[in-house]
Amino acid sequence: MTIRATVLTGAALAALLMIGGAASAQRSPYSTNPTPAERAQTDQLNSNAADSARGDADAIDNTNAANRADYDRARQDYENRLDAYDAQRAAYSRDRARYLDDRSAYARRWTVFYGYTRFRDISGFSEPRLMGLQVSTRGGGFVGRVRDVDTNSYGRVIRVAVSIGRDRVAWIDADDLRYDPATGMVMTDLSRGQIDDMARMHYPRF
Repeated sequence: MTIRATVLTGAALAALLMIGGAASAQRSPYSTNPTPAERAQTDQLNSNAADSARGDADAIDNTNAANRADYDRARQDYENRLDAYDAQRAAYSRDRARYLDDRSAYARRWTVFYGYTRFRDISGFSEPRLMGLQVSTRGGGFVGRVRDVDTNSYGRVIRVAVSIGRDRVAWIDADDLRYDPATGMVMTDLSRGQIDDMARMHYPRF
């Protein structure tokens, strides 16, 4: 091989090494200079991530707003029912105070009943025993039948609901009622007018 050929061969080899090195540098995974395509891809990924984060935040805000609206509606409904209960209880208290004032002037009690000594206090009766019993006035007039019983924390009867017709109910205190074993009926020392007045009083229920 001549000297000229050797020089040309060396130059060609150097050129090939330079071209290969440049291509290798472009393909190197450790390059710190991203290509335009890589920069565009990175920008798109960042944009997608930002859009996703904004979407998640909007969804959370919408859910929180819906939950808050449901809570506000439930709270308002509860407060409305509480106000209605308070108004009903106040009306009942006024009606009952008026009833007690009228009753204090009612001197005739159980001694006006014939055979009253055999009567029994119903406060110790059980609810099943009282349910459905007929209630009559002192003169024997039919009042209605027991349809509900209210007891205290000790289980003693404090009042009963008597159905008196035309879908009306009178809550009568246990002290105003006695059970007559001879007739199997519950007797009351209240007049029919007083019972009608009590039917207009609404015992508060929440």
